This record gives sequence, structure tokens and C-alpha cells, in this order.
Amino acid sequence: SRADAILADMIELHQSDPITNADLRPNTYVFNTVINCWAKSKEPDAASKAEEMLVAMGRLHTNGIAGLKPDAFTYTAVIDAWAKSGVRGAAARADQLLDKMEAKYLAGDTDLKPNTFTYNAVINALAKSGEHGAAARAERVLQNMVNRHRSGGNDDIKPTTINFNTVLDAWAKSGGGRAAAERAEEILEWMDRLNKSGNTDVKPDTITFNAVIDAWARSGDKRAPHRAEQILAHMDDLCRAGNHDVKPDTYTFNTLINAWAKSGEKGAAARAEQILSVMECRYRDGDSDFKPNTRTHTSVIDAWAKSGEPGAAKRAEHILNTMQRLYQSTGDPETKPNAHTANAVMNSCAFTKVEADRPEALAIAFRVFDWLSSQPDMHPDAYTFTILLSVCSNLLPREDRATRFSHAKALFEKCCGSGHVNDYVLRKLRQAVTEEEYLSLVEYRGDTSAANMPPSWTRNARLNAASSGRHRRGGGGGKGGFQKKGR
Repeated sequence: SRADAILADMIELHQSDPITNADLRPNTYVFNTVINCWAKSKEPDAASKAEEMLVAMGRLHTNGIAGLKPDAFTYTAVIDAWAKSGVRGAAARADQLLDKMEAKYLAGDTDLKPNTFTYNAVINALAKSGEHGAAARAERVLQNMVNRHRSGGNDDIKPTTINFNTVLDAWAKSGGGRAAAERAEEILEWMDRLNKSGNTDVKPDTITFNAVIDAWARSGDKRAPHRAEQILAHMDDLCRAGNHDVKPDTYTFNTLINAWAKSGEKGAAARAEQILSVMECRYRDGDSDFKPNTRTHTSVIDAWAKSGEPGAAKRAEHILNTMQRLYQSTGDPETKPNAHTANAVMNSCAFTKVEADRPEALAIAFRVFDWLSSQPDMHPDAYTFTILLSVCSNLLPREDRATRFSHAKALFEKCCGSGHVNDYVLRKLRQAVTEEEYLSLVEYRGDTSAANMPPSWTRNARLNAASSGRHRRGGGGGKGGFQKKGR
């Protein structure tokens, strides 16, 4: 905004006396500098301000100021401002500006030739937007980029592996199911063809293959874990043949474990644990690229939680105990169990299906909760309390109202004290106790949504259930998901 004010002063001074202040006449360079300042400012209205300046430049140029014509830098800076803004519809606006820029260039305005930075900004904006259809639109921009590079024969527009990987990641996260996973494989094959035809800037690497495996892991298709295994095997084959750019790493194996965890296939948890064993073996043999980390172990626990198999809760706690011993012996923060790990173990207890396992699962759930509560650097969250209320609802006999109420009451009071009450917690509380007991616990409020609870109860919770993170089998609420890490 300071740069904007200085520009406004320049324009006012020039207009007051164009002859004396001829050197203050605004030009493209000055406007581009201010637009670039807006693009990098992180202010909430930066993108709209930058575009307003683009429009003003065009109007002033049309009115006769020859040295004030928008060029490729102008459009790219505005596109970048929209790409970085994070506001709803920003990616679509960046895409529209690129279309406008391309149309003007094809109509003869050579100053508006899009370059690599322009395409990169739009692809990144679309890929990260999460908007419906964004992956396909990002791929369309990438295809245009490839076509321009092929027809132009210069380096002004040069697609790279990073562009392709960004589009692949968009397809993986698109929610497009099997079709998205298959499209990701097709893009991988496209990259391979371009590389073999002489484009050395486009070459599949480990991140490329990881994104394709991730697309299958998220697809929900029954073939997903098997196809992911085949892709991993292909990576191993290529690496052994000398292509070390595609060597599998920890993220590859973590994603494969996640594919098995989500599959619901009989024996999936055991297979996930076998994959963990392979990683441990390779890491012990000296290859640090296969080092199991917290996410690895937590994903295996999650596989047991989703399995409903006999002994699942016991197996999940065993993995947690192994992590604790490993961290205590090494002090390695990359293997330290966290709240997500504890929540996954408790989730395995909540969905114990074998009647004979229920008493032990109940004991494990509260044992893990006590451990989590005793840690100085981690704490139960909304998801923790949601799971434990599910434990009460699912594992305590319904006819034993007194025990169910005492456990649920104690948990709810702790949840209120830590400020983690949200709609998921309230829903599970209602399932665990009678309606009269529920109303007494929420102090007989007519509207029993989290938004109507005392602020002290909800101070650390996300009130909107739709934005509380992924709704899992245990309930939701709290940061139960995993953050994708780079290599």
C-alpha cells in the first residue's frame, strides 16, 4: 500500500504540471514494480488491488499514454498475486487471466507472450486450490505449455518435471477415484515419452511415482493396494537397472501402507505390518532412504484400527510400545509417537468387533489415554475425546448405565476443561448416555450444538463440523490427518 501511495503521488504531480514534472510520468516499469509489491504483500486484498492496477494501465494506455502498456510481467505478477491469495475462486481467476493473455498474444500483441513463470503460477494455483475440476484445468494449462514449447522451439516456455509433479499431486488429491489414479498413470507415461523423445527437463523421479501411488491410495478402488505394490516393484526394478532418480523412499512406503490401510481388504493390516518390516530391514542394512518414521508406524496402527480383526487393539498397542522404546533408546524425534499415534490406537479399541477382545480393548484405550495425558509436549484433542466416547458407547454394556455415565461424564468434563468440545464430541456423547443424562451434561441448553456451548468449552476446537478435518470412523474433530511431506 505504501508503494501504491507513492505511485499515486507521482501521477498527481505529473498531472499538475506535465512539462516540469515530465520525469514523473508513469510508465510500465513503475506500475509493474507496484503490482509486484502487491503480489508479495500478503495483504488480503492484494490480488484485487493488483488487478485494479492492470485495468488502470490498460485504460491509461488506451487514452494515449504510450509508455504505459501492460506486458507479460504485468500479467504474470497479477496472476501470481491471485495464485498466492488463497481466496475462493483465485485459481479460476488466475486461469482466466492466462487465457486472456494467450488470446491477446495470438492476436498479435507480442508483449503478452506467456513465459514459464506465468504457466507455473497458474498450474500451482489450480493444483493447490482444491476446487472441483482443478486437476483437469491444471493439466490443460500444462498441455498448452508443452504445445507452446514444442511449436516455439525456445526456452521461454519450458515445462519441467516439477510442473508435471504438481499436476500429478492435484489428480491424487482430486477425489476422482479410480479415474483420477488412472489419469495419473497416463501422465506418468506422458512424461516418460517426452523424456525419451529428448526433453531432458521432463523426467519421472521418485516424487512422480509417489504421487501416482498416492492417487491409487486415495482412490477407494479395490485394486488400489495391489496396483500400488506393482508401481513400487517397478520403481525397484528401474533403480536396480541404474535409474536412481526413481529410488523408492520412506514416503513411497508410507503411501503404500496407507493404501492397504484404506483398502478394507482382509489381511490388509498384516500386509501393512509386513511392509514396515521390509523398511526396518532395509534401514538396518544401511539404507537411510527406507527409515520408518512416526507416520509409518501410525499408518500401520491405522490399518489395524480399520481391520476389525481379532487382536487388532492389542497389536496396535504393541506397535505404540515399540515406538516408545525406540524413541527412549535413540531420542530420534522422527520416530517419536505423537497424539495422532495414540488416537489411532484408541480408534482400534473403539471398533473392536470380537466380543472376547472387548474387555482388553477397553483397558488399552484408557491406558493409552492416560499415557497421552501424562506427556508434557502433547495433549488429547477433540478427536481423542470423540474416540473415547465411542469406546464408551461401543464397549461398555448398554444395560450398565451407571458405568457408561460415569466414564462419559469424566471424559466430557476433561474435554470441556481443555476446550475441545465440538459437534462430533457432542454427537458421540449423546450416543454414550441417555437423553436425560446428555441434557444434564450440557446444562439443559435448548440448542445443543457446539456453537451454543460456553466459549471456554470450545476455545480449542473447530466448531464447524464440515471444517473439522476428515470425518473418520471414530468421529472426527481435531487434526487426525497426516501432512504430506516432501522427500
